[in-house]
Amino acid sequence: MSFNTYGQKTHTSKAPVQVWAEVSGVKHGGGSIDGFSSLAVGTVIPAGIPVALDAAGGTIKPIYFYELAKPLLATDTEAILYGAAPLVATGGYLIVVPSAIAGTGTGVAYSAAVDNGDGTHTITIEANALGTAAAGTIYAEADKAGAGAVVKETGVPAGLLWHDVVKEDGDTVGTGAVVDAGRIFEDRIPAIPAAYKAVLPTIKFEKGI
Repeated sequence: MSFNTYGQKTHTSKAPVQVWAEVSGVKHGGGSIDGFSSLAVGTVIPAGIPVALDAAGGTIKPIYFYELAKPLLATDTEAILYGAAPLVATGGYLIVVPSAIAGTGTGVAYSAAVDNGDGTHTITIEANALGTAAAGTIYAEADKAGAGAVVKETGVPAGLLWHDVVKEDGDTVGTGAVVDAGRIFEDRIPAIPAAYKAVLPTIKFEKGI
């Protein structure tokens, strides 16, 4: 189905929320989700997430981002992020998504991450590590800490995922369809940085009513 409850910023009900206003183009053949067999049962890859696709009927690689839920002060030692995928519980690196897909920035370490079960994740950081940031700032996992870091999940999106893909007990393969033309309600899907929207000119991002 072309709607979900999993990428939302509120979870007042389990009723599905339509994310696509119109689908007018789909990549031929779709593909199989990269790393699907290793996902935990119950994992949901939500409709509307950007994905790379290497060939028709090939491999779909989801590209995950994380949106700051509330303003961050320089002295804060925790940050809350919206995101469709869990972060590494034992720690990792984050980067403010650069203005260009292949751009670099400064990677910042976080020492722990907790999935709050409501579409948000709380990370533990050192004071001043992320500085001051406004709510809505978009981050991604980085390849390292320090200058010259890049977004860890490399790839240019071929489109957005049409339907939710759910890992159920016994599943070893997950498949998806990739939309490359249409209209989507961007306030009903996980945040997508401007640079990634720019390479999808035939998808129109709209506000839901």
